[in-house]
Amino acid sequence: MVEDGFLVIDAGSGSVKTFLVNPLGVITRQAEIDWNRETWTAKEGWPLIVNSIKSLNIEASNIHGISVTSMREEFILIDEEDGVNQYNLSQESNAHGEKTLKKYGAIMYDSSGHWPVPNWIAGAVLPWLNEKHHAIIQKTKSILMLSDWVNYKLTGEAFTDATSACETALFDVRRNNWSWDIINELNLPSAIFPKVISNSSRIGEITEKIAKITDLPRGTPVYMGGADTQCGLLGMGVKKGEVAAVGGTTTPIQMITDSPIFDEKRKTWTNNYLIRNKWILESNAGYTGSAVRWARDEYGFEDYCQLNGEAGSIPIGSNGVFSYLGCHIFDAGPEYWAMDKLGDLPVPQILTGKNDPNRAEVTRSIIESNSYAVRGNLEQLKEISGADFEYIKFCGGNSKSDLWMQTQADILGIPVIIPEVRDGTAIGTAVLASFGSGYYASIEEAVSEMDRFRDHISSDKKRHVEYSKQYIKWLEPRRRISNR
Repeated sequence: MVEDGFLVIDAGSGSVKTFLVNPLGVITRQAEIDWNRETWTAKEGWPLIVNSIKSLNIEASNIHGISVTSMREEFILIDEEDGVNQYNLSQESNAHGEKTLKKYGAIMYDSSGHWPVPNWIAGAVLPWLNEKHHAIIQKTKSILMLSDWVNYKLTGEAFTDATSACETALFDVRRNNWSWDIINELNLPSAIFPKVISNSSRIGEITEKIAKITDLPRGTPVYMGGADTQCGLLGMGVKKGEVAAVGGTTTPIQMITDSPIFDEKRKTWTNNYLIRNKWILESNAGYTGSAVRWARDEYGFEDYCQLNGEAGSIPIGSNGVFSYLGCHIFDAGPEYWAMDKLGDLPVPQILTGKNDPNRAEVTRSIIESNSYAVRGNLEQLKEISGADFEYIKFCGGNSKSDLWMQTQADILGIPVIIPEVRDGTAIGTAVLASFGSGYYASIEEAVSEMDRFRDHISSDKKRHVEYSKQYIKWLEPRRRISNR
């Protein structure tokens, strides 16, 4: 039987995933190969992407189109020979980035909704390369975000979309185009910034070279996907005014708005959405899934099922244990990056409240702490937007844990709604391919056919009261540990 569907490539923080999604939003095949974001390189990443595609064994499938999504901040500089311009970030690049941040940071934030974080965001790295290593910039044909680069490898065509480009801090989210005034002020060559096209637009088709190494049919069309979190929202059918979280290595929490909302304190991110004239206000709970993965590996759990089973045997409050393993209440400003000590795993201040806790208590405390962080970030979105939320939609790997989602609902005091297909990002990206290919006549039709919800997890009032007390206890040590 020939399988009908759309191929999705998801280049995420912890792995590359590939999916075959049928027109009803069912994942019929999938593959995943782990990688490490901290050590990721294009040279090592591309073979893993190819292997992930090949491992689906979809030669006989009827693929209507391909779309790509990815983690959002990573970018790649390609040269005229289609190679990658290599460079090493250093103390020098960090110091130069700090100067850029000080001089242009607020201007960039007020345009792009993002700070140019040194040694990470393109708006801080490119000025350093241009001034200190100009030969690299001279050899650069285009700056591509990670999903753009995968599209380029597949088709030979260089384009970007607004949901990805805004992560550079060199983008004007209001005008849906590059911040040319800032780019010119920084003396960056305008030619390296690719054309911005709308999500679901046709980029090109699978080349003969790529067909040979991936087993994808030559000529298969490739359509513009988008940033992974925004695709997750589309895969959950999130509408204007609703809020949703995509729980993976980190947990971004986003709400869709009719106009761009900028935080006066510049703590949150403002992003473009996949649908024109819609925007995103984002807070972010930081490292959540990675903390649970750390616990799995550190304590030798056989799998996540065993981990959740043992954690579920521990009462509310984890017998007094509080964990601080990377989750936080988002503050995107310069003070955050200078002062917060919770960004990496492991940190010295892992646990408080009890000497020698057992692994079940630690794991339960991690799940609770991650859920406290979601609450804190949701409260931040409420404060900035003036909105109130009757529920939160939740997808991603974290949503596969019933214990975690029930804990989340109890801590928030509102229901958690989970899609039938937990990999919402895959479904949202497939929605874009389905509309781009003409299989569905509109995004709305595609969403109505491909998005479904399985669970509506209610919050227990008594547990919410108890968790609210625990939340207050969690907040103060967190502030002390992060010097806030």
